[in-house]
Amino acid sequence: MIDIRYFAPHPALRPYLSSYYWFESNLPSFSDMMRAELPQIRLITRGAASNRYANGVVRQAMPAQLQGPTTGPVYFTADGPLHLFGVGLLPRGWASLIGEPADRIADDCVDLGAILGPATDGVVAAMLQARTDSERVAAADRFFLALLEKPHPAPLWFTRLTDNWLTDAMNPDVDVLVRASGMSARSIERMARRIYGASPKLLARKYRALGAAVRIGTGEASGWRDFCGNGFSGSGCNDSGFYDQAHFIREFKQFTGMTPSRFVDGAAAITRLTIARKNMLPAMPKLALYS
Repeated sequence: MIDIRYFAPHPALRPYLSSYYWFESNLPSFSDMMRAELPQIRLITRGAASNRYANGVVRQAMPAQLQGPTTGPVYFTADGPLHLFGVGLLPRGWASLIGEPADRIADDCVDLGAILGPATDGVVAAMLQARTDSERVAAADRFFLALLEKPHPAPLWFTRLTDNWLTDAMNPDVDVLVRASGMSARSIERMARRIYGASPKLLARKYRALGAAVRIGTGEASGWRDFCGNGFSGSGCNDSGFYDQAHFIREFKQFTGMTPSRFVDGAAAITRLTIARKNMLPAMPKLALYS
């Protein structure tokens, strides 16, 4: 009754978009808790939905919706059937294709047409008319390739540096990012908020917790002991950044919406399916696997 199918964007778009997906629920109602994520575009072709963000904001879904990066779990509900085409935006894609300050839309969503203009109507119409996955993917490719012809100026060196910083270590150190950039901590914070939607300190916490969730979801880890004690770190909690079990549980819940034990016992449907993208789209950028 619930199906999510993932697709790779056109090769020219892969530095900008993590993946496409088609979500279909034919249940009379549907709800799920989604962990903190990269920004997304959602094009709804059937049904009505709403999001409740961790900051208390509640939004009714729009036919063409741009969701900013989220810094906490989002409670998603829908009256079915619900069908939608989704697009994951990498930080480089946000900077180049969207161009808006990410922190203004973080933990919120806006109408895509208000940001990208009349071209949005065309891709919505194409999605409504499409009957196959290939038609949907082709419509999305046309839309984003056209945007790519006139990209916004973007500091691509910064997105490369920050993406690697967030994924190369279990516990990203902000001082490492600042030193590698050759810029002041204040300048780096401004850029991170504009492109990633949060301060480097909050990003480090977010991706530390999401990295743990991915490792648990893929079976690489089974619980807090793999991160504190004789687990991944090998010498206590210093490498993982989690001080003890209580700290691990608190941080994990802050960004996924559930405790590690609940996640292991029965993570939300969408969460498990999104983690499975690692096997479906092995060439996807590492940062995208965390969201």
